[in-house]
Amino acid sequence: MKWKELIKIAEAHGFRFKSHGKKHDRYVNPETGVEILIERHGSQEVRKGLMMNLKKIIGF
Repeated sequence: MKWKELIKIAEAHGFRFKSHGKKHDRYVNPETGVEILIERHGSQEVRKGLMMNLKKIIGF
Protein backbone atom coordinates (compact mmCIF):
# COMPACT_ATOMS: atom_id res chain seq x y z
CA MET A 1 0.00 0.00 0.00
CA LYS A 2 1.26 3.46 -0.84
CA TRP A 3 1.18 6.48 1.50
CA LYS A 4 -1.43 8.30 -0.60
CA GLU A 5 -3.76 5.29 -0.33
CA LEU A 6 -3.22 5.18 3.44
CA ILE A 7 -4.19 8.85 3.77
CA LYS A 8 -7.43 8.23 1.86
CA ILE A 9 -8.28 5.27 4.12
CA ALA A 10 -7.47 7.25 7.28
CA GLU A 11 -9.70 10.12 6.14
CA ALA A 12 -12.50 7.67 5.36
CA HIS A 13 -12.22 6.40 8.96
CA GLY A 14 -12.64 9.88 10.45
CA PHE A 15 -9.08 11.18 10.62
CA ARG A 16 -8.55 14.81 9.60
CA PHE A 17 -5.37 16.70 8.73
CA LYS A 18 -4.04 18.67 11.69
CA SER A 19 -0.59 20.05 10.83
CA HIS A 20 2.65 19.65 8.90
CA GLY A 21 5.72 18.47 10.71
CA LYS A 22 9.27 18.41 9.42
CA LYS A 23 8.93 15.03 7.67
CA HIS A 24 5.43 13.91 8.68
CA ASP A 25 1.86 15.17 8.65
CA ARG A 26 -0.33 14.90 11.74
CA TYR A 27 -3.83 13.49 11.42
CA VAL A 28 -6.30 13.39 14.30
CA ASN A 29 -9.63 11.68 14.78
CA PRO A 30 -11.83 14.30 16.50
CA GLU A 31 -14.24 11.67 17.84
CA THR A 32 -11.63 9.57 19.64
CA GLY A 33 -8.78 12.07 20.03
CA VAL A 34 -6.32 9.58 18.48
CA GLU A 35 -3.45 11.23 16.61
CA ILE A 36 -1.25 9.56 13.98
CA LEU A 37 1.82 10.64 12.01
CA ILE A 38 1.89 9.92 8.29
CA GLU A 39 5.10 10.31 6.33
CA ARG A 40 5.20 12.44 3.18
CA HIS A 41 6.39 9.82 0.69
CA GLY A 42 3.27 9.73 -1.49
CA SER A 43 4.19 7.12 -4.09
CA GLN A 44 6.43 4.92 -1.89
CA GLU A 45 5.22 1.76 -0.23
CA VAL A 46 4.49 1.81 3.51
CA ARG A 47 6.86 -0.48 5.44
CA LYS A 48 5.18 -3.70 6.60
CA GLY A 49 5.63 -3.29 10.38
CA LEU A 50 4.49 0.32 10.29
CA MET A 51 1.53 -0.63 8.11
CA MET A 52 0.37 -3.26 10.62
CA ASN A 53 0.63 -0.74 13.47
CA LEU A 54 -1.30 1.95 11.58
CA LYS A 55 -3.99 -0.58 10.59
CA LYS A 56 -4.66 -1.24 14.28
CA ILE A 57 -4.78 2.45 15.17
CA ILE A 58 -6.95 3.49 12.21
CA GLY A 59 -9.21 0.46 12.48
CA PHE A 60 -9.27 -1.25 9.11
